[in-house]
Amino acid sequence: MKPTVAAQPLTANRWRSNSSLFMEALIVYDSVRSGKRAKELCDRLGQQLAPDCELRLSVWSLSALQLPTLEQAVASAAEHPGLLIVAVNGDRTLPRSVKGCLHRCARAIHAADGALVTQLHGILKINEELSPAYGCLRQIAHHAGVQFFSEVVELREDELGYSLETIHERAQPNTSLLEVILHRD
Repeated sequence: MKPTVAAQPLTANRWRSNSSLFMEALIVYDSVRSGKRAKELCDRLGQQLAPDCELRLSVWSLSALQLPTLEQAVASAAEHPGLLIVAVNGDRTLPRSVKGCLHRCARAIHAADGALVTQLHGILKINEELSPAYGCLRQIAHHAGVQFFSEVVELREDELGYSLETIHERAQPNTSLLEVILHRD
């Protein structure tokens, strides 16, 4: 993961509650798979930044952020997080309502001296900075004055669903059907 803004090292934001230390993080994701990966990233960052702290997560799907009735719940979940992780498809543009919500979350992150981390999927690493989601999230971080980090999650071949073998298996029934159609006189 690379920082895209010259910034001071990311440090854990810790709060005390009933004599235990905790760090708050907010995860926004667009699919179950990306949500799971964002949670794994959050766990790794928590272990590196605050190994002695309890990690308190608030997890929201991208579709939930688009519901006006949940806006207040998201706002209260974003009051004190030190970390905002957004795991989305890099080729997609974020809806206006989601952008507004993420702007508010980023301002809260700024107050906690935290960071916005984006985890992009569906794109190649080489196209990271060209992706619509990357540009939008980087701008949100810049406007809020928070550190911005980004990583691209390129799926392993067994997760792609379009390995050569899979493509061949899917094409075989269609090829047989085409042969029957073409050989009809």
